[in-house]
Amino acid sequence: MTATSKLRYFHWVKRVFYQLSIRKKIVCGYAIALGIAVLGTTVGLAIGDRYFQRARQQMMLADEEGGLLSNLQGELLEIQIYQQEIVPFLQQPQVLQQKTSHLLGDLVEAETLLSQALEFSQINLQSDLQALLKKHDRTIAVYFQQLRMLNQQVSPLILQPQGVPKAQQLISKFSQSQDALKFYQFANELTDFAKTVRERQQEADVAQNQAAVMQVRIIIISILLSVAIAAILAFYISRMIARPINAVTNIAQRVTQEANFDLQASVITTDEVGALASSLNQLIQQVKRLLEEQKAETQARLIQSEKMSSLGQMLAGVAHEINNPVNFISGNLVHAKTYIEGLLALLQTYKTEVSQPPTAVQTLAEEIDLEFLEVDLPKLINSMTVGAERTREIVRSLKDFSRLNEGEVQPVELHACINTTLLILNNRLKKGISVVCKYGDIPAITGYAGLLYQVFMNLLSNAIDAMEEKSADDSQFFPEITIITERWDDDWVIVRIADNGPGITPENQNKIFESFFTTKPRGIGTGLGLAITYQIVVEKHRGKITCQSELNRGTEFALALPISPS
Repeated sequence: MTATSKLRYFHWVKRVFYQLSIRKKIVCGYAIALGIAVLGTTVGLAIGDRYFQRARQQMMLADEEGGLLSNLQGELLEIQIYQQEIVPFLQQPQVLQQKTSHLLGDLVEAETLLSQALEFSQINLQSDLQALLKKHDRTIAVYFQQLRMLNQQVSPLILQPQGVPKAQQLISKFSQSQDALKFYQFANELTDFAKTVRERQQEADVAQNQAAVMQVRIIIISILLSVAIAAILAFYISRMIARPINAVTNIAQRVTQEANFDLQASVITTDEVGALASSLNQLIQQVKRLLEEQKAETQARLIQSEKMSSLGQMLAGVAHEINNPVNFISGNLVHAKTYIEGLLALLQTYKTEVSQPPTAVQTLAEEIDLEFLEVDLPKLINSMTVGAERTREIVRSLKDFSRLNEGEVQPVELHACINTTLLILNNRLKKGISVVCKYGDIPAITGYAGLLYQVFMNLLSNAIDAMEEKSADDSQFFPEITIITERWDDDWVIVRIADNGPGITPENQNKIFESFFTTKPRGIGTGLGLAITYQIVVEKHRGKITCQSELNRGTEFALALPISPS
C-alpha cells in the first residue's frame, strides 16, 4: 500500500469515525481493544493448552477475577459517563429518560458485580480484593443512593419552565460532593488493583514451562497491543469529544462576557456535540433577535410616551391661552346683553312718546333697518353666548385631556372620558361620520384617567381611520360609530366601541395587540396604539379587552373594566 493510499484510507476512517455518536465511538474503541485482546489470548491458550495443567487453577482464578473487575470497571465507567452526559441532555427529556433508564440498569448490574466480586474474594481467599471492597462498601452504597435521588430530582425539574438551571446546579453540586470524590477515589483504586491482577496473570504466564514461550509471547503481545490501542483510542476519542465541547464552552463564555451575539460555534461533528453547537448558534441568534426587538420596542415606547407628554403640555398651554380671552368675552357678553336690552327699551320708549320723529331720525332708521336690528340683535347676542359657552366646553375638554401623564388612581367617569375624546376628535367626525352613544347606568370606576383617555383616543382614532379608508373606496358608504356602556355582574363595566368599517382579516386578528404590528403604510402607523391599549386595560386596570371583526361588516372592541381594584 502506497503512502497516498494509506493517507486516503486514514482520512476515510477519520471521516467515518467523526460521523459516529459519542456512545458508538466509545463502544467501537472498546470493541477493537477487547477484540484484539480476546483474539490473542485465544490463540495463545490454544497453542499452550497442554502446558498449563499445573497452573490451570491459578489462571482460572486470575481470569475470573480479571473478568469481574473488567466488567465492574466497565459498569462504573458507564455510570461516570452518564454523569458527564446528563447536562447536555437536560433540554432533551426523551433522550434523558432513555439515559436514565440505562443508568438504573447499570447501577443494578454494578451492584450485582460488586456482590459477585465480594463473594469471589471470600471463596478464593483473595484478601486484598476483599479488603478493597469492604473499605469502600459504604461509599459505593451512598454514591449509588444519591445518584438515584439526583435522577428523581432532575426528572421533574426539566419539565418546568425554569427547571433546567436548577437541575444543572443540582448536578454540579453532586459532582463536587465528598461522596462523589470518594467514589472517584474508589474507581482509581479499583483501576490500580486491576493492574495488580493483570500483573498476577503475567506472573502466572512467566511461570509456565519454557515450551509455552510462544504462547506467553502471543498473550503478552495481544495484551500490550490491546492496551496500546485502548490508550490511543481513549486519547483520540477524548480529544474528539473534549475539543468541540471546549470550543462550544468558550463561545458561550465569550458571548456571556462580551455580549457579542455575532459569535458562532464551529460545527465540526455530527454527533451530540455537533448538535449542541448548532443549538447554541441558534440560541445566540434568537437572543440577538429578541434583544434587537426589545431595544426597538423600548425606543418606540419612549418616543410614544414623549409624544403624549408633549401633547399634554401643548394642550394645557393652548387651553390656558384660549381660556383667558374666552372668559373675558363670556363675562362681557352678560353686560353687553344688559346694555343692549336697555338701549332697545329706551328706543321703544322713544317711539312710543314721539309719534312723529324728525326727518333725519327716520332717514337713519331706514338706512340701518331698525326694525330688523331690533329683532336680530338679541339673537346675535344669544348666538355669541352659545359660541362662548361652546368654546369653554372645548377648553375644559382640552384641560381634561392634557392630564395624560397623571399617574394617580382616582374615580373616573367613563362617559365624561368618552365625551371629551369625541369632542377632541370632533373635527374628524364632522366629515360625515355619525356617532351613536347608548350610555347605560354605570358608576365611576377606580383607575387612571389619563391612561383611559389614551385608550379611547386610540380605539376611536383607529375606527375613524378605517371608515375614512372605506369611504374613499365607496361613495355610497355611510360611516357610523356606536358606543355602548353597561354594567355587568355588579363588579364590572363594559364599554363597546363598534364601527361599520372594512373590518380586520382573520389572519391579522390574532396579531393586532402585538407591538409594531400595523396594516397602515410606513410612516403613518407605529403599531403601538393597540399594544399600549392592551397594556393599559389588562395590566394597569386588571381588565379585559376583546375584538370581534368581520370583513366588510365592521369591528367591535369590548372593554371590561373592574369598578374597584381587587
